[in-house]
Amino acid sequence: MEKQIKWQDFLPEKCPECGSKLEFDGVHLTCPNTECPGRIAKILAHGAGVLDLKNVGGQRLKPFARDFRNIIEVWLFSVMEPSALGEYGLEPGTRLHEIFVNSFLNIKSIPYEKVIQGLGYENVGKKLSIQIAKEHAGQEPDFTGLERALVDKLHDPMVVSTIKDAVMNLEELDVTVDRPVAPKKDAIGVVLTGSPKAFGFATKKEFLTEYPNLFETSMNDADYLVTDDMNSTSGKMKQAEKKGVKIKTYGDFTN
Repeated sequence: MEKQIKWQDFLPEKCPECGSKLEFDGVHLTCPNTECPGRIAKILAHGAGVLDLKNVGGQRLKPFARDFRNIIEVWLFSVMEPSALGEYGLEPGTRLHEIFVNSFLNIKSIPYEKVIQGLGYENVGKKLSIQIAKEHAGQEPDFTGLERALVDKLHDPMVVSTIKDAVMNLEELDVTVDRPVAPKKDAIGVVLTGSPKAFGFATKKEFLTEYPNLFETSMNDADYLVTDDMNSTSGKMKQAEKKGVKIKTYGDFTN
């Protein structure tokens, strides 16, 4: 009787970047080698996305995977040692070199939680980073619903030190690292969805600036969901209705 061939039999066995034996969990095929250049290149590319870097993609960052572990390290190196970027395919004096360096120089401020995300800790996303940022700012964090192992990981003294060192190094480059500000007693927690343009605000940030007693928070802690369309059937609208969060439009606050 012939052996039945399964589609899994056609999966590659070794990582094309480092040669390590790949692991398959039934859904994802991953390289377990934390030093794998391919794996690190993905971390760098993800970090570039977190920082919303312009003209800095995965291919451009790939050479940096040999020597760097996260996008914050690349940022510091690119600004402090721009003449050394030739080793990574960015020759000084070229247009590519100028664009790459300016992508970092153009960042004048960054939220504390994005520094944490930029450090590339695996499976550490925005929600956990925000709570850790609050904790570092002396506020009470809320780790409800977050994976305990990841919370413990970011409480490791070495990780805490790495985060604070990254913040300090960026501030020495005159980058403003925005720490979470505790809401005032009369503050109103809101979740924003849709666009405020039809109500006279170019951006959500401009809307929040107009009403300083409003602050963005999670749906669990929100007083209001602010939307541009009361008839929307978006996920946030459904969450608000399910949790009993009041819903208003941007125009309701204007009025």
